[in-house]
Amino acid sequence: MEPRRTGGVAAELRRLRTEKGLSVEAVAALAPGWNKAKVSRIETGKTPVTADHVEDLAGPLGLTPVGRIRLLRLLGGAQGDEWWQPYHSVLREEYEELIYWESLAVEMDAGHALFPGWLQEESYAQATIMRSAFVPDPDDAEMLLSVRLERQRVIIDRRVKLCVTLAETALTDQFCGRVALKAQLRHVLDLSDLDHLSLRIVPAAAEGTSFLGGVTVMDFPSDLGQQPLALIEYQSGTDFLKRERIVKRYRRDLAHFRSAAVTEDQSRAMIAERLDVL
Repeated sequence: MEPRRTGGVAAELRRLRTEKGLSVEAVAALAPGWNKAKVSRIETGKTPVTADHVEDLAGPLGLTPVGRIRLLRLLGGAQGDEWWQPYHSVLREEYEELIYWESLAVEMDAGHALFPGWLQEESYAQATIMRSAFVPDPDDAEMLLSVRLERQRVIIDRRVKLCVTLAETALTDQFCGRVALKAQLRHVLDLSDLDHLSLRIVPAAAEGTSFLGGVTVMDFPSDLGQQPLALIEYQSGTDFLKRERIVKRYRRDLAHFRSAAVTEDQSRAMIAERLDVL
């Protein structure tokens, strides 16, 4: 194992421990078969870090599945079958976590002011990426665009049950330019024919239903043992919320937003009408 790699993982393990406010003794007590001296040797690099060490410390350090994947990758041992593996160098951790949970979801209920990433046409997606709070380096932009388009393919091909409620502003906001918006509207009109996608629009005139950013509640297979989670998207980033009470609150918010939406057929008609105007 290359010293540079194991040293990097050792420093990251130490950072994670101190970030969580845990002492060396506390981590040793939580890791079966470990003691203070072993933790210290690992963190200082005196003992090269192995994949087994990462697995042992995942629980005590509260690593997320993606946190674990990223540590193993840093170690040079995570060459799994995740489809996004070739793009990992341009993915922030919270974005990789989003992709990870999307890859496991069986149902997604979403409310958005603009078209979410997994419904975006290529030119619209490119414009969205370049206007984000984290404008990528030009060298990374192409890879990030590929990731976004692949996310859509994976979700659609897996036939994840999708319930999407959009504010009418999604049909009118030309931040991407007129040509890209037309392409996006045609694209989503085609997708709306999928039997596992429910797409409804909330008219701008609807009262008490303003919606900024985006909310997606994800449900997972029962045998996975994973509780539903809510993804909240802001202009400046994203948050994952896993507390049951909070997730239920966002489910209610989505249901309220959807209650003001027109039917699926009426929504398709609104999209087609907007296309004619453009």
